[in-house]
Amino acid sequence: MAVCYFDDKYEEKYDCQYEVKKDGIEIVVNYDIEDEIPVINGMRTFYSNTEFKERDILIIDYQAKMSYLLKEAYYCGHSELLGTPDGGYKTRFFSRYYFYDKDYEKLCDITNDNNINKIRIYSDIINELIGHPSLYKEKNKDEYIIKLKRNAEKKIIKINKNNIKSLTISDDWTSKHNHKDNEIDIKLNGYIEIETEQCINYKDVYNYVNELTIYFQLLKPCKFNINKIMVEIEKKYFGLCIPIKEINYKNSYVESSVNDDLSKFLLNCYNLIPYRNSKNEIRNIPYIILETSRNLEDNFLMFYRFIECYYKQQTIIDIKTTFIKYSIENNYKKVKKLEENEIENIVYQIISLRNHYVHEGYYIKDKKLYIAYPKINKKANPKNYIAENVDIDWIYEKTKILYEIVIDIIFRNMLNYDNYKFNKHF
Repeated sequence: MAVCYFDDKYEEKYDCQYEVKKDGIEIVVNYDIEDEIPVINGMRTFYSNTEFKERDILIIDYQAKMSYLLKEAYYCGHSELLGTPDGGYKTRFFSRYYFYDKDYEKLCDITNDNNINKIRIYSDIINELIGHPSLYKEKNKDEYIIKLKRNAEKKIIKINKNNIKSLTISDDWTSKHNHKDNEIDIKLNGYIEIETEQCINYKDVYNYVNELTIYFQLLKPCKFNINKIMVEIEKKYFGLCIPIKEINYKNSYVESSVNDDLSKFLLNCYNLIPYRNSKNEIRNIPYIILETSRNLEDNFLMFYRFIECYYKQQTIIDIKTTFIKYSIENNYKKVKKLEENEIENIVYQIISLRNHYVHEGYYIKDKKLYIAYPKINKKANPKNYIAENVDIDWIYEKTKILYEIVIDIIFRNMLNYDNYKFNKHF
């Protein structure tokens, strides 16, 4: 059984049991939380006091040789043990943020201050992109030599923007020798380390990790699986677990979207589409490339909104031209196959569908949609008509057009890549 301490009160030790879960750590402590309720007139009014302060909890597990520091763990219930020789009380806590290390004394030095200046994110995709800097192999007639460097070559990218000083790309390694089976396992661990200009809080780490995830999703869709996160505090590294958005990982080869190497692509992204503290159209990027909605209608509106936010901030569009028409003519690769009247029809089909969703809801009665063109002298346009058979395929076709426009805006307009191939569907 493990032991734990509340906050930094190391003179009071409690037995506990804990479980590491996907979204945090749950701990059950041999502790009566009712003792925290003040006694008024000789009584504790427990049932009117269900709010208990959050606390840091240090867990020391000598058997597993691992310690955890739970940050702002919150109360999840308590129970009295009845019918057992020792009786007693148990209180349950849960935390979504925690540090871990084999040395519990290191964890005792962590405070709530903004003291993190490096974030190291490990992912298998990094070795796929940069090779294995830690590994040297030589094979000849008489021997096969494998060398592992303690300090591998590091690629450093200067950013100096948006509180990021630099990125470091490299790898390290771990090894295990199984004497019983005469096996030596070597694990090469690629990582990217973000060094900040000013130190940040552990909760802010999410924003930096999420930003990097967005950039990797653009370069290698569905391949950025995060193995672990380490942070540096006062020149010491700790494991850190935080809530992160998971991607639909593909366990297969995915072609890079552009021909640039990793360092150049990341530099481009951090300079041209800085996600943190950015404009509306950039803030919408995750909803398009990371997690599209569960229904087609919401995707349609999201893509429409992205195009609207982007082009309404530009000064290159003639005010007589709608941004949807302009985007089709300039960002839709299949536009060359369309006649002018076809383009116009698609434009007002999309605008009419958007207006229907916003003003009347998602239901389209009898699969018929009124397509409205701009009025002429305040009168109905003779081009107006009712589109028949507006079914899921019809809506999907219009949504796909908007999606391809959005992807083109991101790569060609924002990142300046004329040649790209983004292999991810909404």
